[in-house]
Amino acid sequence: MAIVVAGPQDLLARVGDPLGTSAWHLVTQEAVDHFAAGTGNRAPIHVDPEFAKRTPLGTTIAFGIQILAMATMLLNDLWELRNVVNGADYGANRVRYPTAVRVGSRVRLHARLADATAVEAQGVRTTLELEFEVEGATRPACVAEIMFVYWFSEPSDGAAVARDTEH
Repeated sequence: MAIVVAGPQDLLARVGDPLGTSAWHLVTQEAVDHFAAGTGNRAPIHVDPEFAKRTPLGTTIAFGIQILAMATMLLNDLWELRNVVNGADYGANRVRYPTAVRVGSRVRLHARLADATAVEAQGVRTTLELEFEVEGATRPACVAEIMFVYWFSEPSDGAAVARDTEH
């Protein structure tokens, strides 16, 4: 069941909490090909199944950054963001790709809200610890600490949130 986040206080109160585990998501060749087209990276290990058969991996693999980019989609399984009027990627503190994701594999996300700081205009800067699990693998596909900022509509009851104006 997804956590409901309706305002800044919902995030600020959950610092340190696990957000849960997403559903499994199948990584397809079509998705890898779309990612390759969008980035202009046509490395054969990703887009050429015949080439990839002759490599130690035996098949094409997803891009590491593609797996990380799935965070937003998989986070939708973990929380329902209500009253958000804007959101932005803020950056990454740490990203590692311990194991390759073979096309045809399934991945899921484990997430924890490591930090949340109130910022101007009903905003909250969040730091999320993410681990992307590959079904049947002993090591994760990606471990990352990433940041987002979410801005919420003003509360209807006039409640104010302390704001950190320094970034």
